[in-house]
Amino acid sequence: MIHWKKILRMIWVCCCLFLLWASIDDYLCFTEHPELYPIGEGFGWTYESSRNYIVSCWIIVCWAVVGIGISALYRMRYNTVCLLTHIILTALTIMYRFFAIM
Repeated sequence: MIHWKKILRMIWVCCCLFLLWASIDDYLCFTEHPELYPIGEGFGWTYESSRNYIVSCWIIVCWAVVGIGISALYRMRYNTVCLLTHIILTALTIMYRFFAIM
C-alpha cells in the first residue's frame, strides 16, 4: 500500500534540505565575494544593502528549517494542513519572485 502522505513528506524534506543548502551556500559566497552581487542597484528590498541581503538569506534558512521540522513531526496534530500551507506559501513566493523578475 502506498502512503502518499509519507511520500509527500519525504519529497518536501528533500526540497527543504536543498533550499537550506542553497541558501547557506549563497550566504557564504556573498560573504566571500560581495562585489559579485548587485547591491544597491534597485532590485528590491533584498538588494538595498548588504545587511538586507544577509537578513533575507537567514530568513530563507529559517523557512527551510521550519519545512524540515514540519516534515519530521508527522505525528503532530494538523501536520498535513501545516505541511500543505508551507508548500503553498513557498510555491507562491517562488512564483512571485519569478514573475516579478520578468
